[in-house]
Amino acid sequence: MQRLNSSTLIFFASALFGLALLAVFVSSNASAAHNTGDETSVCSLPVSEQIITSPLLSVLTLNLAHGRKDALNQMLQKTSTTRKNLEEIADFLSHSGADLVALQEADLPSRWSGKFNHVEFMSQKSPYPCRLHASHAQKYMYDFGTALLSKVPFSDSILHTFEPSPPTTNKGFVMGEVLWNPDGKLPKPIAVSVISVHLDFSRKKIRDSQIEEMRKILPGIAKPVIILGDFNTDWSSDDSALKAIVQSGNLKVYQPDSEQLGTYKKGKHRLDWILISNELEFVSYEVPQLVLSDHQPVQASLRLVEKLPAESDSSKHE
Repeated sequence: MQRLNSSTLIFFASALFGLALLAVFVSSNASAAHNTGDETSVCSLPVSEQIITSPLLSVLTLNLAHGRKDALNQMLQKTSTTRKNLEEIADFLSHSGADLVALQEADLPSRWSGKFNHVEFMSQKSPYPCRLHASHAQKYMYDFGTALLSKVPFSDSILHTFEPSPPTTNKGFVMGEVLWNPDGKLPKPIAVSVISVHLDFSRKKIRDSQIEEMRKILPGIAKPVIILGDFNTDWSSDDSALKAIVQSGNLKVYQPDSEQLGTYKKGKHRLDWILISNELEFVSYEVPQLVLSDHQPVQASLRLVEKLPAESDSSKHE
């Protein structure tokens, strides 16, 4: 009888885990609550600053992949490895200079990823004491969603879970409002709405319905608006869900046709994006080539538009 090597054993173990979890995912989505969240705005340390005063607003997004880095499955690694992976991300964030950070696949205490809150852990290991963390998918093995990290408190928030989409796990978004006064030059700070979103990976029809849910909420939040996250789609097709939200939300996107800004599968696919409203413009945009997750981070610097055009053009790209 031929003996199986270690790689083959890991493959079969992962497959069995996947089959077992599929049933869990289906039952989870059938009973998931709509428009719920588990954690409101929290600042783990006293915050001396209430307003962002940097001349440019630096924002960053990253899919955490449940802390597994580029490993096959988070259930197959030790808790110490998960903590080490998240410490590497926290160290990257600490040196990034970002004012605001959006996270996806961000776990609350979960059996499959070490039984600790990943966002709280990174908040404590980085200069981002304030956090918003929405739980979109909960079951016996897992509890995860989207999150925001900030150096200043959030003055308002929305935690929204999209309608269930079995057999895939629920997705959603978290919105936080922060105050910004670039270099203190404005008569008073402006409110900026920042959204971390994660869309379904498997079906365009589901992504379209999730975009529609977002579209109905966007008019009621403060502008400028920044939407960051894992959209699980690119710009290439005419019926892209990404194009739909850019056009319906009158938003801007940075060089959508660029082939140098891929964020998944070693840059082959551009799934992670930063969208901004017309009150803002891109100053810089980059995809750091780091192995922190199965996705690459995306970071952009933004500034206020000095004078808005009389007619907004939702098809404008920068």
